[in-house]
Amino acid sequence: MSVELVDERGRISQHLEERPGAYFTLLAALFVIGLLGIRVANFELAPLLYDRAEITKVGALLGGGRSYATYDLNVEMRGIRRESIRHLDRTPDAAILGASHWQEGHAELAPDMDLYNAHVHRDYYEDILAVSEMLLEAGRMPRQLIITIRDNTFTPIDDRTDYLWLPAIPDYRRMARRLGIEPHPIYKTQPTPQWRQSLSLPLLNANIERWWSAPSQPHTTAARRHPTLDVLLPDGSIEWSDSHRAAFTVEAAAYKALEFAHQRQNDPPKIDPDGVYAVDRMLDFLTSRGVKVVLAHPPFNPIYFDVVRDAPYMEGLERVMAITRDVAAKYDLDIIGSFDPADVGCTIDMYIDAEHSNPQCLGKIIDEFIELDRVSRWRTSETRQ
Repeated sequence: MSVELVDERGRISQHLEERPGAYFTLLAALFVIGLLGIRVANFELAPLLYDRAEITKVGALLGGGRSYATYDLNVEMRGIRRESIRHLDRTPDAAILGASHWQEGHAELAPDMDLYNAHVHRDYYEDILAVSEMLLEAGRMPRQLIITIRDNTFTPIDDRTDYLWLPAIPDYRRMARRLGIEPHPIYKTQPTPQWRQSLSLPLLNANIERWWSAPSQPHTTAARRHPTLDVLLPDGSIEWSDSHRAAFTVEAAAYKALEFAHQRQNDPPKIDPDGVYAVDRMLDFLTSRGVKVVLAHPPFNPIYFDVVRDAPYMEGLERVMAITRDVAAKYDLDIIGSFDPADVGCTIDMYIDAEHSNPQCLGKIIDEFIELDRVSRWRTSETRQ
């Protein structure tokens, strides 16, 4: 039997030597099969990042009023947001548009109104258009919107280092057409980096380790908090796991804030004029249709802000604030919050890093919004009388 095997291997080897093209074709086929295997495995182990069917399912669950516990927040939040909004059974009184600064902005921070948190991770100006389109298409555009203008809102495409914003490009394009804006060219908005990441062997290894060591697997839940899994809530916000909360010490937040400040202090926010124009057109569209828009600046960790306030970074931040003031004046909009945490009353112990604050800090910004709403209602009542 062993002689026959040797002979067979010899014949295969001789065949490949006689036809080198077949050899390279075989290698290429094995390489492609290996890549596809990695991709399939990453889809299975990180479905909320890559698997469209799973993203759609979880988004529908959230929109229907159920919570979902997941390993962490490394998820495709824009797809989840789209499906959540599509499955809402009512139109909220107000919605928050912004980045993960708002992720702990729970609905109960505004107890007398139905507040929906439509944040997405690391937003840019395209997301203001995209999430507005999601709300409009679903027939769930609220009477009030809190639209966040952060330091990197207007970052030009060529200066971005992430691809999280790409999944919302179809929604952005539909809104751009409504506004009469020329959208980004297709070649600049392809999710190629995401495709490459799904083929990553190190990522697969990390996903396997996470799956193997996790005490609990992702699942639908009726509980608001979980010992080891972060929870996506129906109101659009999140609850950290107990294990994450234990790691969010003041010392850890201070270290992260200082590290980030030193990275950014000489790198001022960049401004894309097309982004400024797009947001201007979006505000014109919303206000002309009776949506009351309030603009918001999310406050930084005091440690971070103290470092960058006297650095070149501040010049770019002041440009962002000036743009915000200009469009606010143009459309008679209020501005709540502030990049300076002292203006809001947020302290070091309210942060988990340089930018992300807890509900205690976010509640102060929401209180500003609630007060504006109260005054607006009072003025409307007085006018009617």
